[in-house]
Amino acid sequence: MEYLNLNLTSTLAGAAVVLLVMFVRLHWPFRFQYMANLFKRRLEVRLSWLEASYRKNRSRAVAMLDKSTHEIMTGNYDLAEKFIVQGIHVCKDQPTLFNQAMIHYLFYNLAIVYYSSGRYSEALEVAFRIYQRDQGMTDSLAVIACSHARLGEVESAIEAYQLIATKRSAREWKLFCLAEIEAAKGNYERALAHLRQLMSKSSNAFLHLNHSELEKRLEEWQKASTQAG
Repeated sequence: MEYLNLNLTSTLAGAAVVLLVMFVRLHWPFRFQYMANLFKRRLEVRLSWLEASYRKNRSRAVAMLDKSTHEIMTGNYDLAEKFIVQGIHVCKDQPTLFNQAMIHYLFYNLAIVYYSSGRYSEALEVAFRIYQRDQGMTDSLAVIACSHARLGEVESAIEAYQLIATKRSAREWKLFCLAEIEAAKGNYERALAHLRQLMSKSSNAFLHLNHSELEKRLEEWQKASTQAG
């Protein structure tokens, strides 16, 4: 039975294979998201990969996550909320470790839906709960800061933004939060400057706020700036 004796090399090789299999199995459901991220500036291609995830992953939570992201990016917030709720039910009915992690991302999408629909208090509540549970989800801080700003709670918005500044968060979110805070303070020209910088650099690369939402802010603040002037 000498062939069953394990040396250091074979032990390390076996461990490496196990880890590789675990890594592939964990990340395989997200393959469509990874492909979509290769086309950050080509909206139609990103949307097609997210739609492919929904078709291929079927009833899995990741399918509902990607489908809801697809609908958020196209401005179909009611439909996005429907898929989010379905995904949350899947996570609760099948409480695997994978789904326990996935539910945070579904709730983040829900916060985005509330925020984009003008339901700022609800967006704030959901985003705050996400950040309480997982402080690694820095983007939820951005929703908190922006929601506070839209509600006119400038000091709370600045406090949340200061936390974002200490973290490796997406530059797009930082610019957008600055724009929302300046607008809440009545500094519409500064808000417009931040927004134009964001729109010129990110185009369709900003995953969770589609371009039409940025255009709405632009029109709103231009009108407010004219009235203030």
